[in-house]
Amino acid sequence: MADKKIKIPKSVLQLKKSPKKFAKAHGIKLKGKGLSKKEKKYNLKKLRKEYGEFAANGLNKAVKILAEYPENKKSEKVKEAVENIITNPDVMKRVAKVYKNDSEHLTNMIYLPNMIMNTLLYYNNEALSDEEKAVAEKLDGEELIKFCEKILKKQIKRYKSFGFSDAAAYQLAVIAPKPSIFKDRVWYRRLSRQMYDIAENEDVDVDLVFKAVTKIDKKNKIKKKEFLKGFYSEFILQKFSNKQAKFNDQQKELHNTLIDKALEYLDSLKKSELKEILKDYIRRRKKAEENKNDSKRVIKFIDHANSNSPYLHIKEVVQDLLDSNKSNEIYLS
Repeated sequence: MADKKIKIPKSVLQLKKSPKKFAKAHGIKLKGKGLSKKEKKYNLKKLRKEYGEFAANGLNKAVKILAEYPENKKSEKVKEAVENIITNPDVMKRVAKVYKNDSEHLTNMIYLPNMIMNTLLYYNNEALSDEEKAVAEKLDGEELIKFCEKILKKQIKRYKSFGFSDAAAYQLAVIAPKPSIFKDRVWYRRLSRQMYDIAENEDVDVDLVFKAVTKIDKKNKIKKKEFLKGFYSEFILQKFSNKQAKFNDQQKELHNTLIDKALEYLDSLKKSELKEILKDYIRRRKKAEENKNDSKRVIKFIDHANSNSPYLHIKEVVQDLLDSNKSNEIYLS
């Protein structure tokens, strides 16, 4: 879906407009000869109201695009437009009021918290330019998170019903507000990262997470088979990183559990299905190599081509792939 052509609505791109430019484009005078204090006050009030409605409606369309096409080239323009609104505290207060009064027509806003949390994370970074530091100082993180909680109220309640803590329920709701979000594989990677973040403070029950995210929306479930294939196809491509060396005990336990479950899942598949997944794994590693971005992954499949491997299907398929093309050993190592 990354290369699919998408049409970005004009109302989304116009989110880059400042309130002043919006006022000028819509004939709302804020200064000038003959403008009384009363008229200026009235026009300012009108601008806040109209710009707030414009921003809320634009965000509702924008975040849906970001959810459905997270890696599309055009999505970068959408992100910039959305961030322009998120980083304006006065506008976000107005957006929150508009949402409160019209949430029934702004259903795509469930995708906004993910963008908000990413924005807050970015501006919490120490390596910011002076211009970015000025933006960070104005951000009201507490109010933004409160708004996220209001948007995700139903989802958080639902996750808590599965037994998750308040913090974990919020984190899962942000990354997986509904099962349909997993139409794009990037969300499986984001879910994986979120699970590690949750494990920083508490134990993570992998099976419970999978059960919850696939059933969070009773009317819009994702088939378990489809979900597991998507998740583990992405997980096995996870790279080793310095971050893993800093994992606490809970994160290490989660990491080992995910590796074990990935191997168990792959070995449970029919050999034809497993071969399809590993061929795609090799193809994507070759592409990464072409882009000079390949490195060791979390599972060394070559180790399972020997007689001692308990994963018989993996053993056979890996051996078949090695026999068919010796160069596959590079990518299965």
